[in-house]
Amino acid sequence: MAKKSDGYCRFCMKSFPGSSMSRHLASCPAKKERDAQETAAKGKSSVYHLKITGSSWYHDAPYWLHLEVNDAITLSHLDKFLRDIWLECCGHLSEFNIHGTRYSDSPEDDFWGADLESESTDIQLKKVLDVKDRFEYTYDFGSSTDLLGEVMAKRPGKLAGEKIRILARNNPPEFTCAFCGKKAEEFCSDCQSFYCEKCLKKHECGEEMALPVVNSPRMGVCGFSGEFDTDFFMEERAGNAAR
Repeated sequence: MAKKSDGYCRFCMKSFPGSSMSRHLASCPAKKERDAQETAAKGKSSVYHLKITGSSWYHDAPYWLHLEVNDAITLSHLDKFLRDIWLECCGHLSEFNIHGTRYSDSPEDDFWGADLESESTDIQLKKVLDVKDRFEYTYDFGSSTDLLGEVMAKRPGKLAGEKIRILARNNPPEFTCAFCGKKAEEFCSDCQSFYCEKCLKKHECGEEMALPVVNSPRMGVCGFSGEFDTDFFMEERAGNAAR
């Protein structure tokens, strides 16, 4: 299993380790050029830089996202984005924990009892988070996937035509087949082992127990079988090719 956590900056298209991506994004000339264009827009809105990290309960491959979001988006918007790209499988409940306050997508459901009621996620980020604030997020209270988030920075401006922008993301970790040692493409949710497609056909647990290997901390959990298909480098690649 590869434990590298490199990823590409969407602005300059250079690769950096996950441990230094925050520093790069703060100084990237190509990103500063885009920021200047958006800052010129009228208004008093701000853009937050968020870092979201997660890991699986059965392996230690690192998963991370760097995002920019308009400060007026709600926790509900962020919840949907995280579900789309990393988590959604069976419509489970989820919640944020910010400064000890719980924000749920279904606060009316008495899931935890009257003593642990939550607030609604229909609240703007700027009302609950600021620079250097950290927060927790949980999807599914049975087979939970837990994420950690932090507001890395804030700048004046507004994202053009979008509410959430991916700045950088970890490259997909590679896992090896337990039988032949080649690159794994499937994960057996029964014995919790990785297999290539060829070896999976001979695996005693059966193909029906397999889930695809995807770039998500929820890989192999519950019924999660995919991720939001987005090539967030497409715009930058087209721009670089035209130069």
